[in-house]
Amino acid sequence: MVDAFKGIIIMICLVIVFAVYPAYRSAERIESTSAKMVNSSLITFVDTVRGKGYIDVRDYETFLSALDSTGLVFDVTLEYYKKRIQPVYTDPNNYSTFQNSFSVRYDGYFTKEILDRLYPSIPLPEDDPQRRWNMKVGDLFNVRVESREVSFASHFRSWLFHTPKVPIILKYGGMIRSEAP
Repeated sequence: MVDAFKGIIIMICLVIVFAVYPAYRSAERIESTSAKMVNSSLITFVDTVRGKGYIDVRDYETFLSALDSTGLVFDVTLEYYKKRIQPVYTDPNNYSTFQNSFSVRYDGYFTKEILDRLYPSIPLPEDDPQRRWNMKVGDLFNVRVESREVSFASHFRSWLFHTPKVPIILKYGGMIRSEAP
């Protein structure tokens, strides 16, 4: 009886060591590779936009095709914050009440406004300057990428360790370094 119980325990351990663990590690490597590819394409896209000073249709489509190459489906959120510098007055109607200081505020523009400019309702050539989203030095640009579905590794991790399923979420951005001509 004891030998049969030992045999069952040994068989369970062998199944875990030779089947479950390698499958888990393989799924983890695939997820890690996908996350690295997404992160690399995200950094490349955002740095290109920050360096050029505008979002171009071709750059955006290159970014989307790089995301598609991972085999996962992603939601992309674009955020643009336009810097506004305003003088500070005690009475806005009287210019002589200027306080010798300025306030900085940011006006936000998001995915819908940006994509409406990149993909207008009237067809324009891909290289038309009207299909650009121009920015100025000092403005902020951020991109957030989130996978719609959960990867196989996350399902596996959730099943093995009873943790919540987590999608791939990455965010990157920064200040615009140069302006469009």
